[in-house]
Amino acid sequence: MPARTVSTVRGNETTLAVDKADNDTFVVIKCATDINMTSELEKLEANCYGGNEILVSGNDPIPAFTINGIVKEYPTDEEATNVSGNDLEDWHYSKVAKEFKYARGMTGDRVRTFLGFVSAYGEAGTANGLQTYSATISAMKKPTFTTAT
Repeated sequence: MPARTVSTVRGNETTLAVDKADNDTFVVIKCATDINMTSELEKLEANCYGGNEILVSGNDPIPAFTINGIVKEYPTDEEATNVSGNDLEDWHYSKVAKEFKYARGMTGDRVRTFLGFVSAYGEAGTANGLQTYSATISAMKKPTFTTAT
């Protein structure tokens, strides 16, 4: 892996990959056009006669990843090395959990690894445009953090 020479991270440096075949081989979701991660801490409101305050719950924040991409139908000989909207839709309906990595490819950059499932999936398109998909990948617990080597 190359070393980072510029500290600012470009959007196209970040990828979401999945262990598609459940064999510890991760395939980058290349048809994605944008990837968004959100994570929130659960808050508890303590309201009493002495005043109000917001407390952080003891639960770990669990991230969700929204990805949008272009729908592609890959030829049979390319299916193993690509993730299509069809794969995401199949995993959504089957409720299957997959191992994911949200990462950047420079040595020393953060890698987030997590078990997750496709909690939402949809497609849209216009007559003069490309068919697109939108999917939400919900982590099942807090990700493991490592660094790219």
